[in-house]
Amino acid sequence: GVSDLCLMIGVGIVGYLAHTLTISKIQLPLQHLGNLAFLFLVIGATAKAGCMPFHTWIPEAATEAPLPFMALFPAAFEKLLGIYFLARVALDIFRLDPFSWASRLLMILGAATIICAVMMALIQKEYKRLLSYHAVSQVGYMILGLGTALPIGIVGGLFHMLNNALYKSCLFLTAGA
Repeated sequence: GVSDLCLMIGVGIVGYLAHTLTISKIQLPLQHLGNLAFLFLVIGATAKAGCMPFHTWIPEAATEAPLPFMALFPAAFEKLLGIYFLARVALDIFRLDPFSWASRLLMILGAATIICAVMMALIQKEYKRLLSYHAVSQVGYMILGLGTALPIGIVGGLFHMLNNALYKSCLFLTAGA
């Protein structure tokens, strides 16, 4: 709920600053109130993607939910929505420059998610929980790629978003088989 509230506040601030909610007409600078809007939108987008520290529901759902649900929603659909929205925020609504504070924030968040989630995956004894922590770590790679604000990193992050949706869905389905 907190992440959804942050997302709504961020959208409200962006609408206030830009006087429109049409994404193609918005290009806000990262300064003053724009910084706050960017932070709120990043919190909302990373929570939708399942980034740490907003990942806690994913391993629990992996053990309780039916595997077709896990293959579709957390493994694929949620990641696609969250990372795509983060890409739109970082590249369209705001202009993310390489090595800016926002770029470094995303890279640190991505790297921390990769390391922490992989460490959690290493100690799992149950296959579905291992897959869910691994899915969280893959979100870190996507955020890290977008955070570089370089064309090759952005393309790599977006490609990995699609790649992860395909192979992680298949892995969850094989867990059910």
